[in-house]
Parts: sequence; structure tokens; C-alpha cells
Amino acid sequence: MELDLTRTEKLEELERLLQSRTLQGSESLKAFLRFVVLKSVENQNSLLKEYVIATEVFGRSSDYDSRNDSTVRVQAGRLRSKLQEYYAGEGKQDKVIIDLPKGHYTPVFSHVEPSNGSGVAVADLPATASLVDSRGASFPWLKLTLAGLAALCLLLSVLVFNYRSEARRLRENPASRTPESADVQAAAPLWEELLRSPQPVLIAFSNTLFQGTAETGMKLLKPLDSPGRSFGTANNAQGSGGLEEQNTVVTDHYTGIGEVMGVYSLADFFLKTGHPFRVKRSLLLTWDDVKTENLVVLGSPAENLLLRDLPQDQDFVFRLLKNDKQETSFGVANTKPGAGELAAYFAKQEGLSRSQISEDYAVISMLKGLNENYRLLILAGITTFGTQAAAEYVTKPEYIKDLIAHLATSSAEGPPRLPSYFQILIKVKVNGGVPVQISYVTHHEL
Repeated sequence: MELDLTRTEKLEELERLLQSRTLQGSESLKAFLRFVVLKSVENQNSLLKEYVIATEVFGRSSDYDSRNDSTVRVQAGRLRSKLQEYYAGEGKQDKVIIDLPKGHYTPVFSHVEPSNGSGVAVADLPATASLVDSRGASFPWLKLTLAGLAALCLLLSVLVFNYRSEARRLRENPASRTPESADVQAAAPLWEELLRSPQPVLIAFSNTLFQGTAETGMKLLKPLDSPGRSFGTANNAQGSGGLEEQNTVVTDHYTGIGEVMGVYSLADFFLKTGHPFRVKRSLLLTWDDVKTENLVVLGSPAENLLLRDLPQDQDFVFRLLKNDKQETSFGVANTKPGAGELAAYFAKQEGLSRSQISEDYAVISMLKGLNENYRLLILAGITTFGTQAAAEYVTKPEYIKDLIAHLATSSAEGPPRLPSYFQILIKVKVNGGVPVQISYVTHHEL
């Protein structure tokens, strides 16, 4: 409880947070956290107002108007997410917790006993509660958009339990690793760079914003051909409190079922390798994550806005294109087509519904992180079914062998070597919303 905490304990926990890897490079968030904690410790809670924070922390002028500038609210949302991420990972053994309750800028301090958890941390899983507008009217038509999130939450809970059970089993009986060792070794040429670091691999699943009404349906909040966002924009739309209260417009998150199944495939793979991982929704990704962690992203730039601003050039890119019927459609553009390759690839749909997809394409991209010591692996389909297939292609032994056979650059005896950076295009046959056949099409070295 807070009454048991001394001033020294609070300041020591503040310093641990400021020195943490979670807040590394986030100078504005550090300044925000330092300000609110110091004012609270000095019993100056009356100064923890939006206007004071805007002018003293973020350098806004004296005519700051919160109705026109949501900087403080957006940064508060980012700070809450970082605090949750810290205490789910590197700070899970801390005896003191600093929290910033939603809707307030006065920090809350609490004393807890450290837990002895496993190496898996799930950061900021989205809520799956029913949506209700300001007048209490429910929106049952939105429940389908939340089905993927509900499944993902349940799935990750099961995986964390299984991971801990499996880790305990392997510690008690190391010989039990043998049946899976061959598959793990076969995957090494593909995964060795991402698994070289002992720190957890970060899995980011698409969690884009949709907006709409019961009459108009739900649409992407940001057009497919628009650039990526400045960090905080999505949180601003989510948390400003205005959009949901006007004309029954609802802003919500959506995660496709392919991304849900992709997280399962990746988590199951990491379980077999014994390598730690953690999960985060893509709306909360920052450039710090790309710079300081090995990262696997599920979904295309249509859902993961950060992917629209990556500095590394790519040969296969997702964009709006003209198909054979001269209709505008979302697909994969091949910017450097080689012999026998098409300039564009599109999903095939047998009816009006996206659930009637019969054929899809996906791109597997192994790219540089913002730091040369890290890698960024993107698994993206034109539709959610292609994304699921891409995750299976890099985690299932039979597909990994096929991938390595096409990409291997060394013919000498010994373990195969793959290019450092590459993109693979795969074709996916879909039946009843399930990828039933995955085949290699081509690849480009970057």
C-alpha cells in the first residue's frame, strides 16, 4: 500500500524506470514521468493538471487549449502502456509499482511482493468487452470485429500456461528435448539471427482502428494509400472521448483471424525452441521497439501503419493497384519483376464477401532493424488468410525446408546459408477461410 512507502522508495523506483530498456530513447515520456512523480512526492498534486504539464513538460505556450491540442492525453496513454510493458517484463520483480490511472495525472504508488513468473510476458492485450455508446445503446453488430481479439486473448493465456509447463518439464527432464531438436536445428538458418539475442522476440499483431456506424458499417480509419502515423495519433483517436459521442460513431480495434492463428504458430515455435517471446498490438509499437528488439510483425501496411515508413527499400510492396479489369484493388506490387514474374499479384474472391477468398498471396520479408544488431521479420498477406499462411511457412518444418531450399546461397557441405535480407512471395489456396495449400512463387534478395 502507498502509506507504507517512503519517499526514498518512490524515487528509487522512478530511477529504475528512467534507466529501463522499456523507456530507452523515449525522452518525452521520461520527462513526463519524472515531472508527475516528483510533484507527487513533494505533495504538489495540485500542479498535476493538463495545462501545467503541457506548458512545463511539453513546452506548449501559455495559450494552450486542451480542446485543440491533445498532446498531454496522447502522451499519458503512451506512458501508461510503457508502464504496463515494463512491469510485465523487466520490472516484474520490482517491489514498488508506479501507475498512472486513466483519466488522471497523479501517479499511484503501491507495494507488491515480486512474483516468480516465466520468461513470457504479454504486453497490453486489448480488451474484448461489448461496446456501449454514451446513451447505453449496445452494438451487437460489432461483436464479430472483436471475435479475433477474444480468441487471441484466450489463445495467449493458454500459450503462457503451456510455455511455463513445458519449461518446467524440460528443466526436470532435459532428455525430452530430443524429439524436437531436429526440427529446431533445421530452422536455424532462417531464425538464427532473431534468436541469437537472449532477450525475448517481440511479436506484434495487427490491431488497426476502424470507425463507423450501424448504418454505414465499419471502415479503416486511415486510407490504405496514406502514409504512416506519428506515434500517438491512434491513441488520440481512441482516447480523446469525442468520436464515440458524436452521431453514434464508434471507433474500435480489429484483429483478423489470420493474425490470431499466426500468433499461435509463432508462439508454438518459440515454445519448441525454448526462446522467450512477448506479444504486443501494433498500434502500440514505437520506433524504439524497431531499434532495440528483434521484431516479428503480423499483417500488411494496411493494418500496421508503422510499416509504411520503414527506411529499407523493398521489392514487393503492398499498395492499391489496377487489376486486369482496371478496378482498383489492394495487392502486392513487384517493383523489380524478373523473368517469369508478374508485376502485380491479387487475391482471388469468388463472391462479394471477403470470407469467399479462394486464393491469396503473402510476402515474407526479412529486413534490417533500425539497429544493425536486430532483425525485422514481416509476415503479411493481402488478406488475413495470407498472413496466417506466412506464419505457418516460417514455423512448420516442412515449409521451412522448402524455404531454405529456395533461398540457400551456399552449395558447399555444411549448414545452408541464407541471404541476410530477402523477401519471399508465396501463393495460398484457401478453402472455407482456411489456408489449405501454400507454395513458393519467387524471392528477391535485398
